[in-house]
Amino acid sequence: MAEVIYTMPNMMTKARYTQGEREERIVEIYATSESLGDQHQDDVGTEESSNTLGTVRSQQPDPVSPPRWPIRAVVVLLVLLSVALLAGLLGLAVQHKTISMGRDVEQLLKRLKNVTKQRDLLTLCNQECPHHRNKFGCKCYFNAVGSWHKSREICVSLGADLVVVDSEEEMDFINSKYARNIWLGATDEASEGIWRWVDGTVLSADNPSWGGGKPDGGKKKNCLLNEHSGTIWLGVTDKVCEASKWGLCEYNLMK
Repeated sequence: MAEVIYTMPNMMTKARYTQGEREERIVEIYATSESLGDQHQDDVGTEESSNTLGTVRSQQPDPVSPPRWPIRAVVVLLVLLSVALLAGLLGLAVQHKTISMGRDVEQLLKRLKNVTKQRDLLTLCNQECPHHRNKFGCKCYFNAVGSWHKSREICVSLGADLVVVDSEEEMDFINSKYARNIWLGATDEASEGIWRWVDGTVLSADNPSWGGGKPDGGKKKNCLLNEHSGTIWLGVTDKVCEASKWGLCEYNLMK
C-alpha cells in the first residue's frame, strides 16, 4: 500500500504547480499584451503626431517664399507716388519760374518806360526856346513888369511862373543875362520869416545869395528881389511886394 501511495502521482501538487505555472503564464501573457498595447499606442501616437504636425505644416505658409502679389502692389504704389511727387515738384518749379519771369518782365517794362521817358524829356530839353528867349538847361526865360504879384500873374498867364533858382550856376546865368533889379519867385507872406519858392521848396535864411548875409526881416518886405547896382550884383533881398519892378518868368521845356 505504501508503494502504491508513493508511486502515485501527487495530483494536488501537480495541479498546484500547474496552477502556478498557469498563473505565471497568465502574468507573462498579460505583461506581453501590455507591452504590445503600449507599443501600439506609441506607434499610433507617433503616427497621429506625425499626421497632426504634417497637417499644421501644410496649413502654415512657407516663410521663404511669400505670395508675390502684395510686393507687386507695394512696388506699383511706390512708383505711382514717385510719379505724383515728381509731377508736383515740376508744377511748383514751373509756377515759380512763371512768377519770377513775370516779375522780371514787369521790372524790365518799368525800366523801359523810365528810359523812354528820359529819352522824350531829353528830346524836349534839346528844343530851342520860342521867340528867341534865353535858355539855361531845360528852362526858358522872359520878362514881365509890375509888382511881385502882377509880374507873377503875367508869367502864369503865359504858361510859366516867377523863376525858382535851383543852383548857383543858374544864379550866375541870370546875373549874366539880367543885370538889373528883378523879382524872383520867393516870398514869406504866408509865414513871416519862412521864405518859400513858388514851387513850395524852402529858401533858407542862411543861403549865401542873401545880400548882407540875411533878409532884412521887415514885416512889409515879403517878396524876393535880385538886386543890382549897375553891373554889380548885390545879392537877393526882401522888398515891399507892391513896388513896380521887372519880374523874371521861366517855364520848363520838359513839362
